[in-house]
Amino acid sequence: MKPKRQRKNSGYTMMELVVSLAILGTLMGTAMPIFSSMTEQTQADRNRANMNVIRETFFHYFYRTHMAGEPHFPATPDNNGSLMDTTWASTTIDSLMAPGITPKNLFSGGEVPKNSNGNPFYYRTYNDTLTTGEVRYFIILKDTDVESPSYQESFTHSI
Repeated sequence: MKPKRQRKNSGYTMMELVVSLAILGTLMGTAMPIFSSMTEQTQADRNRANMNVIRETFFHYFYRTHMAGEPHFPATPDNNGSLMDTTWASTTIDSLMAPGITPKNLFSGGEVPKNSNGNPFYYRTYNDTLTTGEVRYFIILKDTDVESPSYQESFTHSI
């Protein structure tokens, strides 16, 4: 009689390892697209929220200037693409009414909100006189960043 060898049961067999990796691969293959789409949706929501923050802040500024007798929004940027870049954000809005007030000073963080990629939004303002003589003031905010999940989404607001 041969002595029995004792078998060690510490460790995994190759088959157990392959099955475990297949299960993990299936789970990752299912979860990653969902995670990716949720991340993209969250970034798009953040961009819309930032555009709404800009809108609300500029409307509050408009109301303050309206009460002072000279209603206006911050001017449209004169750079290529009408983007709310750092230079525009640091330029005085109206040196006669509010010397030293720049667009970035209107925000609590001292910076104009940007999209989720850190790029500025398009901004334009204009006014239109209706047949009744009433003047309507408009602002347009738009995400022009091609790599942004909210690319080409725009909002036109009037008062």
